[in-house]
This record gives sequence, structure tokens and C-alpha cells, in this order.
Amino acid sequence: MAAVVLRPWMPRELDNLTELAELTEDSLLSSVKKRYDEGLVYTDVGDILVSLNPFREVPIYSAECSGMYAVPDVSHLAPHIFRSASRAFMAMLDCRKDQVFVISGESGAGKTEAAKLLMRQIMAVCKSGNLGQHLQEKIVQTSPLLEAFGNARTVLNKNSSRFGKFLQLIFTEDGRIAGAGFEEYLVEKSRVSSQAEDERNFHIFYYLFAGLPRDVKKSLQLESPQHHKYLSSYDNVREDCSSEESRVRFEEVLESLKCIGFLDTEYKELFTILAVILHIGDIEFVPDSEDTEHASVCNPEKVEIVCRLLGLEHPEDIAFALTTLRNFTRGEAIDKHYTCEKAAEVRDAIAKAIYQRMFCWIIHHINMVLEPPEHDFFLHIGILDIFGFEIFNHNGFEQCCINLANEQLQHYFNHQIFAMEKAEYAKEGLDGLAIRYRDNKHVLDLFLTRPLGLLSLLEEQSRSPKGSDKGFVQKCKQSIKNDAFVPHKGDLPTFAISHYAAKVTYEAAGFLEKNNDSLPLTVVSILQHSTNQLVYTFFNRPEAINATLRRKPHLKRSQLQTLRKLSTNRKSTLRRRKSQIKRSKGNQKSAGAPNSNRSTQTVTTYFRESLELLTERLLAAAPHFVRCIKPNMLQKPNKFENEFVLKQMRYTGMVEAVR
Repeated sequence: MAAVVLRPWMPRELDNLTELAELTEDSLLSSVKKRYDEGLVYTDVGDILVSLNPFREVPIYSAECSGMYAVPDVSHLAPHIFRSASRAFMAMLDCRKDQVFVISGESGAGKTEAAKLLMRQIMAVCKSGNLGQHLQEKIVQTSPLLEAFGNARTVLNKNSSRFGKFLQLIFTEDGRIAGAGFEEYLVEKSRVSSQAEDERNFHIFYYLFAGLPRDVKKSLQLESPQHHKYLSSYDNVREDCSSEESRVRFEEVLESLKCIGFLDTEYKELFTILAVILHIGDIEFVPDSEDTEHASVCNPEKVEIVCRLLGLEHPEDIAFALTTLRNFTRGEAIDKHYTCEKAAEVRDAIAKAIYQRMFCWIIHHINMVLEPPEHDFFLHIGILDIFGFEIFNHNGFEQCCINLANEQLQHYFNHQIFAMEKAEYAKEGLDGLAIRYRDNKHVLDLFLTRPLGLLSLLEEQSRSPKGSDKGFVQKCKQSIKNDAFVPHKGDLPTFAISHYAAKVTYEAAGFLEKNNDSLPLTVVSILQHSTNQLVYTFFNRPEAINATLRRKPHLKRSQLQTLRKLSTNRKSTLRRRKSQIKRSKGNQKSAGAPNSNRSTQTVTTYFRESLELLTERLLAAAPHFVRCIKPNMLQKPNKFENEFVLKQMRYTGMVEAVR
């Protein structure tokens, strides 16, 4: 039985591990474990807050506790996520400088909960009148909505964020909440059509079955959940789709939609689109009776359901687009028939494209609602909650992108905590050799260097008519001269990368398809004529699915110099900044955002630009680091696995930070 912490704001022994008399890995681990056993989940390491996931409810987030930390000076209080939030808010006002929280850790370490608690406490300490309270409620209500559409159960975490998000809270000079905005990074849309063993689709599908009235489900022709292909692989699908928890979550989503300002027609169309996605997944193919290499739809009634719900008049057009690629050469139509396997890929691509556009539209809509009025000067607090480092039995394109993002954040952390400190030592004529840390810049170089980095080689293969996953891996073996890249022998399209956290083997099958991320023009043309207003918007108004913040970060000369140091490709970064400055003269609001028309870009191109812009946003603010740690692999309370925790402490640089 774990200890219950009374008055969690009261200081205790070794609240900050820099107070350790003797610093070794053993003493560091022993101190963290001792505090964990006493129910103390928060510990300071210098200016870094370490948060251990208790995997249970802990009574340290009450209104009383929040109030104790809602004071101008919190330096005398115990480490707590509330203290970090209050300290950042006061620093923003005192220094007139933007602040940013960078939350990191493995999947399941508690990053999403930490982000929600930070937002809650900042809302508690900022000034607000009646209008401010109404805005605060809208901001808080974004959490259950985005979790429903962007989170899922994985083998590592029952509420895993399958997208990265950067929340920016916007304040007036005197500390009144003025607005907010979100930026989305790489929603894992492949989860829509396939999930790993013992994993689920996005939460919202299960909530839909549990919460929609029976007559609405009937009108959407939603059958038992286990009969829908995109949900059937999970063993407990029936229980999860009928549980009281799922029903309550659905009501929370409904309340969020209403509170934020979505119209009745809009959220009803959202539910229709979710049903459409499930029906698309149920379309099946068989070889044509006259040509076995040519796929044909074997259950046309499913196509008719999709067309009815989307408001499309000709089901035969959808059936044709699913089974045939039509190109035009000199005005003449040339048809290429799909195999059953290829037709299934096109079917899944449609479902994934609709889901991704829907998710980005939700974020864009939230941003429009929460955007503050025009004003000369605002202060900001950013909260970055991005996917944790991942390593599974099978790691693909998504894990590669996720782990690249984590490499970028680790590099930023190293620079802010260690490299800058070393530079200060040098300025003062002191010996900085004692400051040692694991620099992961060579891993970023492996990914981002042009023209022979991994992403550039993937782009090259993606553009080539003869490009293939095997060709991509072979090109990497021939071109990449970097110790972090570990080529595999044989013809299988696999390779490994020695990341800052662990060595990960990637299976490259599907890399090119996922990177190209395009729909046949015939499919796009059909969806552009949908009478479902949201689907019509998704495929006709690319600006309406631009899930980025409209205001660009303002970097000082010193920050631009730091950006050049952090960039693995300085010339392209400088060119992009110059083009943004030119665009900003004509359109101040949109300058700095990646190309909003994602249909014209590969995934890695867009993701590379997004990471560069994120780095700029981080550099424009004073950082606050929250390191989330999992005490054990089994996600059980009151269980502390020494080696597992020590491994996380090592690769996150905690020992070096204490020194």
C-alpha cells in the first residue's frame, strides 16, 4: 500500500536532487525510489521537473492544492506540476517573455495528463472576468474532444496520444486569457484501417457505438461493432463499445463540441463521417469473372451505403474508382485495372484520408473559435505534448517519424541544458570539460542531411516511377555513412538505427506508400461533389484543414544563430526563413506555417517543415522541461523497477543534469 501524501505542497527532504551529498547513479536512483515509495511523484532536478507515473489516482490535485500554488512566489513550495505552471505564468508577466513547456517521456509515462494539469493550473492562476471564464471553459473542453479523436489504446498505454500537439495559450500584457491555438503533428491515420495485436482504433469509434441513440445508429446502418472490419481485430470490441465508460466519454465529447461552439449540423456530420469510414472498410473485392487480375466489388450494397451517407448519386463511380486507375494522355482515357490487393489499398487510403482531414478540420475549427482579436502585443505559454519514443516488435514508418521527433526534442534539451551551460563556462573562463552529455546530433544528421540523409533518400525513391521499399533500403546502405545507421544483411527491406534511447529495427515495407500519401484523382473528384458539407470542405478548401497556428514565432538575432546551430541543413533553414519574411509582408498571420496544402507534399516533407517550425517556436520562448518516467513496464501501481527507471534516467540526461 503506497503512502498517501497529505499537504503535498509542503517541502520535504531532497525535493531537488542537486542537494545530494554524493552523486552517483545509485544514489540518484535510490533517492527517486525513496520519494516514490513515500507517494512523492514529483522531484526537481535543477530546473527540470521529473514526474513518475503512479498508475493510480493520487489525491494531490484538489482545488485546495491548486490554490496553494496559485501565488506569486512558489519557490518555497514542494515540486509539483502546479508549481511549474504557476512559476511559468509569473515569469511570463515579470519578464514579458513567452514561456514553453516541453513534456517528454516514453509512451505511457503520463505526458498527456501532465499537459492537462499544466493547462488547468494556468487557467486557475490567470486573470479572467466573465468573458475570460467562458473562454477558459472552451479551452479546457478541447482535451476530451482531441483525446477522443486523437488517442487510442496501445500495448504500452491505454490512452496513448497518436498525434503530437503544441498548445499555445495567449494572454494580454496584464495576464488575462485572450485565446488559444493548437498545432498538430502527424496524426497516426494508418490506425484507422489496421491495428497491431491487442491494440484499438481511435477511441471515438467505440464511444460512438456506446453513446449514439439506437435510432441514429440505425439510420447510419451501424451494425454490431465486431462486424466492421476496422474494429473487428480487437478481441474486446463488443464490451468496449457497450461499456458505461465509453457511454460517459461520448457524452463528454458531445458536451465539448457544444461548449466549444460546433453547430448541431457539424457534429452530426462528424458522426456520419465516422460511420462512412467504417462502411468503407467493409467494402470487399474478388477477382473479376472475366479477368482474374482485375478486382471487382463483391458487396455493392456497402458502396451504396457509403454513397447515401456522403450524398453521392452514382455508386458505380465509387466502385470504378476503387478498382480502376484512369489517366489521360493527349485527351485519351487510359484505364489500369487494380488487383484485389491494390483495390484494398485504395479503399483504406480513402478511409485514412477522410479521417486525417476530419481531424485537422476539428483543430482548425477550434483555432478559429479560440483565436483572439487583433492586438499589437500578446504573451504566450506553449505546452508541447508529443508522442513518446516508441519501440515495438514491428516498427514501421510511423515509429520512424515519431522517434525522429523525439531525437529533435532531445537535441533541443541537450542544447538548452548542457551546450548553453558549457558556453557560459567558456565566457567566464571556467573549465567546461566537466559538463559531459550524450550529443545526438549525428542521429539527426542521419535523418535530415541533404542530399544523402534518410529522409532525402526516401523522397528520391518516392518521386521515382520505379521507386520501391527495397530500393530505398538499398540506397540507404550505399549512401549513408553514419555510425547510427545499422544496415541489415540480406534482401529484406529492414534496417536499424541507434537512437539516443535505444536501438530500433525498422521494417521498410510500406514506407513509400505511406510517404506519398496520395489519393487517385478520380477518388478526389468524386468526394469533391459530396453533399455532406464537411466532406465537401475537406476536399475543396485546403485552408480549412490547416491544423497549424497562424501566428509565426518572432526570433531575435541570437535565437536565429541558435536555430542555425540546431539545424542540420542551415542553408535550407535560412532560405525558408527568408521566404517566410517575404510572405509575412503580404500576410502577417499565415507567415511561418508549413505549406497548408498537404495534398501536394509527401508526409516527410511536411513533417520536416513542421519540426523546423516547432524548433523555432521553442527557441522563441523560455523553456520549462517536464520529464515523465514510467516506474515499471506493466503499468502497475506501487511497483518500481530499478533497471527500467535507470535506463530512462540515463538516456534523458538526468545524471548529467544533476552534475
